[in-house]
Amino acid sequence: MKVAIEGCCHGCLDNIYKSIENKEVELLIICGDFQSVRNDADLQSMSVPEKYKMMGDFQDYYMGKKKAPVFTIFIGGNHESSSYLEELKYGGFVAPRIYYMGRSSVVWYKGLRIGGLSGVYHKNNFMKLSQEKYSFPLNPSSLRSIYHYRKDDYFKLKLLGEANNMIMLTHDWPEGIYNYGDVRQLLKLKPFFKQDIQKRDLGSPFTMSLLSTLRPNYWFSAHLHTKFSAFVDWNVGTAVPKKRRDVDLETKADIAKRVKFDDVKPSCETDLKTSSNPTVEVRSTKTEKLSNKMDDGEILLDMDDEEENQINEDEIILEVKDDYTEKKKEKRQEPKLLKPTHFLALDKCLPRRKYMEVIDIPLSDINHASNKDEMKPFYYDTEYISSFKVIESCKEKLNMLTVEEILYPPLNLYEDTTECLI
Repeated sequence: MKVAIEGCCHGCLDNIYKSIENKEVELLIICGDFQSVRNDADLQSMSVPEKYKMMGDFQDYYMGKKKAPVFTIFIGGNHESSSYLEELKYGGFVAPRIYYMGRSSVVWYKGLRIGGLSGVYHKNNFMKLSQEKYSFPLNPSSLRSIYHYRKDDYFKLKLLGEANNMIMLTHDWPEGIYNYGDVRQLLKLKPFFKQDIQKRDLGSPFTMSLLSTLRPNYWFSAHLHTKFSAFVDWNVGTAVPKKRRDVDLETKADIAKRVKFDDVKPSCETDLKTSSNPTVEVRSTKTEKLSNKMDDGEILLDMDDEEENQINEDEIILEVKDDYTEKKKEKRQEPKLLKPTHFLALDKCLPRRKYMEVIDIPLSDINHASNKDEMKPFYYDTEYISSFKVIESCKEKLNMLTVEEILYPPLNLYEDTTECLI
């Protein structure tokens, strides 16, 4: 499917739709700062300096004066019409053919699976649970915190299984993703990022944790107003680890105190430079087969050991059929190769900015119900609904978790949360 990815919208829908005219795009994805402002009350619920409070183009689409030329999906950022989006915190259509994904969600569109986490990371507010209801007009504190995602928003996605065929959307970047791209070029464009990178504050440690769990084929972000691409190969040892490894250099208390994801190593397979052309096609990457040689730490199970072939006199000999032998061989096949994660962050919608990219993305599941009926192309994801139900039933247990337990969940966490439904 040909998908247009846009960075920060900032209410400029007309220019965004104009930029994809005649490109045969089937879906537009906007990575935050959408600014769905309907009226002056919505404008006052947006956390921006007064000089940036503008109505934008959305009102015409909301009133029906204009119609989105292509189906549009967006997540929230840190400059949003919070009063309107709070009405749809679990997701919904803000205008015909324009869908907001809510605080967190997973949906399907024409066979493409799309996950999203709205808002940005804030160390203190993340450890709180999302507020059930806000009073409008917002007070100054709520105005600056309503768009911070919370640990229950995060866990609704964290409970999902590996989703290598999925697209993932976040407004802010996963902390450490710069290690998988051309960080020198990034610092050349944004030299003031250097201090944040040194302090490991450029992005969110929890979205990096999500990246290591979901391992999606594509991950799109915005927020930092620059174009940046990265490539994470899950089939090499330098990728973000899926399971927790021993921490040699720092204690658990140090990690919890800093709230950082220190389990990331830079990849040596990153020579992806940002293109000057704002529209490129990302082609699928073929991966080579894994070697039959086992890792040093792997236990060798030889099913054809000589001792196993020696027959005891008292043993009953059973005739083993060939199909059973074939099944044993199947079990010993090499592990499935994962698709790499293509990370792309884009700029805001302004002249001469790299805010748009058109990518031909393979469908997540060609046989999914969303791809069978043109009149019903949009579906909610059943796995996410199950995860949502579990987390909503276990919010009090989430309150007891420490930062370290959220970054590195204990093995019994998922069992404990499932018990909430019993």
